[in-house]
Amino acid sequence: MITENQLLNHIYQTAEMGGEGIEAVLKYADEPKLVQALNSQLSEYRKMQRSAGEMLRERGEEAKGTNPMAKVSSEMMSAMKTMADHSATKIAEMMIQGNTMGVTKSIRTIRDCTLHDERVRDLANKLLKTEEANIEEMKRFL
Repeated sequence: MITENQLLNHIYQTAEMGGEGIEAVLKYADEPKLVQALNSQLSEYRKMQRSAGEMLRERGEEAKGTNPMAKVSSEMMSAMKTMADHSATKIAEMMIQGNTMGVTKSIRTIRDCTLHDERVRDLANKLLKTEEANIEEMKRFL
């Protein structure tokens, strides 16, 4: 079992990586509707990241950001994939893959946590619903 603080840190890191992933491909996106969708998703991730960080601080802890090596690896992978093909379809496919990994990990993490604080439960469920909605939104660009 994991603690609520560990779940909050998972939310923080997942939102951070989601935002980083979007920022990595945004510079290659030239389809206006895709850019708009990605910017909206980025904004939502940043809000969740801030919320998780604030809740952790209220509990006397600081959020632990994503491993810098994981960030660099993710950025390099995104750059390589989008250099060869930066079509809206390719970017949407990459976003769907990232969100699917996030959904899978979030479901496992939520199940491993005994939740007492309703705010933590709500934020965890919001992350899950956001990632599922992001997948559906990106399907339009396939």
